[in-house]
Amino acid sequence: MATPTRNAGQAVDDTALRKFTRGLVEAGVHGLFPGSSIGEFPSLTAAQNQQVVETVAEVADESTSVLAGCCDTSVGAVLEKVSTAEEAGADAAVVVSPYYLTTTQSGLERFFTTIADQSALPLLLYNIPPLTGNEIGIGLVQRLADHHNIIGLKDTSGDLNYHYRVVSETPDEFLVFQGATELATASLGVGTDGLIAGPANVFPQVMADLYEAYDRGDLTEAQHLMQTVVTPFVGATSDVPTAAALKHLVKVDGLDIGSPLPPLPQLTDEERATLTTAYRRITDQFDKQTL
Repeated sequence: MATPTRNAGQAVDDTALRKFTRGLVEAGVHGLFPGSSIGEFPSLTAAQNQQVVETVAEVADESTSVLAGCCDTSVGAVLEKVSTAEEAGADAAVVVSPYYLTTTQSGLERFFTTIADQSALPLLLYNIPPLTGNEIGIGLVQRLADHHNIIGLKDTSGDLNYHYRVVSETPDEFLVFQGATELATASLGVGTDGLIAGPANVFPQVMADLYEAYDRGDLTEAQHLMQTVVTPFVGATSDVPTAAALKHLVKVDGLDIGSPLPPLPQLTDEERATLTTAYRRITDQFDKQTL
């Protein structure tokens, strides 16, 4: 989920966040991930992150799962976020591999195990090495999957072979989610449990429909949605910061959720125009084909 803000990011826009959350739930998404990368978690204060998770959990009201982003670089800071997420009613905590400091697989294992041992919520690991610089290796995922309080992984490595190996080399009950939406149908084909998809901020029903089509065996419909919406959407947003692009497109779709937070740049007029044109092209084509 993108994070609605106002006053140049000085405050979370609670009204917009409630409306945004209701819209996603009503569109049929199966879960919500506040405090995510697209939610600009490194740019939020701990209090803002807490407000976002509490508001989303309140609005969702057990109608859909809430996977709370509890991402930070210290064990203590992560556990504080987990505690507030648990009190808010979240179902699980998503914990990214620490960033900035380079570590080893042994160091990552120590980090995640220490958190899992003390966490009030079940944990999903979050592997996004292009941004953190620290990959959660397949062997480490296998070992961590044996921990009673580590229930799954969100993989945004963009490496389909890595994704397949995690799916095939961990227990069936260990959940694996694809975060690189351009690999959505390919990942479903190798057994992923679901998609944590940035485009669902703008096209939530399409992403839910794509998953459900694949789940019932309608591969033609799943591929149609991939070709007409997902692939052109990913292509249109690939040359600008994703969070900034999605905030603009949610506004074009009808809800102003504010500007990207520093250190992300403001989009240029040309970038906004290009994104808007791409959105219109996708929606026009999709509307014509579903009449």
